[in-house]
Amino acid sequence: DFIGFQEKSFSLGDIFFGPFIQWDPIGGRGWPVLAQRIELDAVFPTGSYDSLRQVNAASNIYSFNPYWAATLLLHPRWNVSWRLHYLWNSRNPNTNVQPGQAIHLNFASSVEVVKGKLHLGVNGYYLQQITDSNFDGTPIPNSKERVVAIGPGGLYVFSNRDLLFFNAYYEVEAQNRFEGARVNLRWIHKF
Repeated sequence: DFIGFQEKSFSLGDIFFGPFIQWDPIGGRGWPVLAQRIELDAVFPTGSYDSLRQVNAASNIYSFNPYWAATLLLHPRWNVSWRLHYLWNSRNPNTNVQPGQAIHLNFASSVEVVKGKLHLGVNGYYLQQITDSNFDGTPIPNSKERVVAIGPGGLYVFSNRDLLFFNAYYEVEAQNRFEGARVNLRWIHKF
């Protein structure tokens, strides 16, 4: 346990809803060249929230986070992908805080190193808060967050049902937030 961090409980998070439109890939050069979709993500504050707790499974705010995602296949074994988001959050009625609006971008490029098995590349993200956060309806001066991150990434395909993703991110240029490194290891099994 961290000093002062003693929370242990079971809680439910918020409901997430994300309808999307995905277009058929655009062909050319003998392979699909561009695939894209638009998703309208929304979070509804239905989970367990207590303003006196150190950690909550829920946020107690409505969020609207639409994005446009696309993958450009420059070569059958080389791709560039991105996901461009806009984020709006409502005011938390327990704390009277409303996080500012933000634009954020996830990006990646990878090359298939071993046919059908291993992809290696680079990935990253960028976040820029475009409005100040508010307390009781009043802007909090100099509260806009910003961060840029970049690092290596990879995908290993065990089978058409089992995939293993690795991503590392090294943050720089952080403003009004912590800066550090993040490592994600994600296994997907298709049932």
